[in-house]
Amino acid sequence: MKMKAFKKKHPILKGLLKKKSKKKEEIIEKVETPEIMPVTEEKADAIVLIEEKIHKARLALMEFKFDEARKVYIEIMKLYNELDIKKKSKVYQDIKDLYYERKTAEKFAK
Repeated sequence: MKMKAFKKKHPILKGLLKKKSKKKEEIIEKVETPEIMPVTEEKADAIVLIEEKIHKARLALMEFKFDEARKVYIEIMKLYNELDIKKKSKVYQDIKDLYYERKTAEKFAK
C-alpha cells in the first residue's frame, strides 16, 4: 500500500526517469550510426598496389625495358618490407616469380 501511495504522490520522479532513458536511447542511436566512416583498408591497399606494380613490371619486361622493370621491382620491395608478416605471405610468391622472370629476361638480353 505504501508503494502505491508513493507512486501516486510523486509522478514527477517517474517522468524524470523516462526522459533520461529516452536521452540514452538517442545517444546510443547516434553512436551506432556515425556520419563519417573511418578508413580501415590501408594495408589492403598496399597489397593491391604491389600487385598493380607487379603487372607494370611484367609489361616492362615484355617490352624489353629492363631498367624500368628494375625500378618498379625496387618500389615493390620497399612496399613489401613495410608490410606485416601475414600480408607479406599473400604477395611473396608473385614477387619471387617476378624476380626470376626479370633475371631470366636480363640474362637472355645480354
